[in-house]
Amino acid sequence: MKLSFPKLKEHKSMSKTQRMTSIAILASCSMLLYYFKIPLPFFPPFLTLDLSDIPALIGAITMGPLAGILVQFVKNIVEYVLHGSYVGFPVGQFANFISGSLIAGLIGWFYFYRKKLDWTSYGISTLIFLAAMYALNYYFILPSIMSLLGLSMEEYTASFAQFNPMVKDMRTAVLFVILPFNLIKISMVYLIGIPFTFKLVRILQKRSVAI
Repeated sequence: MKLSFPKLKEHKSMSKTQRMTSIAILASCSMLLYYFKIPLPFFPPFLTLDLSDIPALIGAITMGPLAGILVQFVKNIVEYVLHGSYVGFPVGQFANFISGSLIAGLIGWFYFYRKKLDWTSYGISTLIFLAAMYALNYYFILPSIMSLLGLSMEEYTASFAQFNPMVKDMRTAVLFVILPFNLIKISMVYLIGIPFTFKLVRILQKRSVAI
């Protein structure tokens, strides 16, 4: 499958109002997609996939990496206000924000500064994403959830070991469960979201609709 994209045809600059409106629309789409979760076999039920990062990807490619990050920020703020967190503190929303911001922001950065997307862009973005998520999960997210739920290390890692017998501790839980899940997540978003974004923008440009 071809995943190399050149710079899109230039269009007139968007006003601040147009940019904020576009970000709000994309954030709304992201929030709707967030509720359609896809469970994965061989993974704990609390790890599910969704397509809510694609609107942020659209924003990052068309308006720059900051726009994609703002879409993720709005989505997670509204999600926490409406539904709260099962552990009280918004650890899940924070993790989703960081994860989605890296997925969209890295590709947005490569596109705006290299003027194209190719296999180098995807490879470097994926490696940075996985390294960041390993550190974030190992040092902050999983320990925070474990502490807030009042679980011991053995009790918490047992929920991962049920699905992967290679899990013995926190490090192996991240290495053998969280990282494979994140690799599937970023691959799905890039494989679906990037071709869709370029096709959508070309259609809108032909119809002279600013995005």
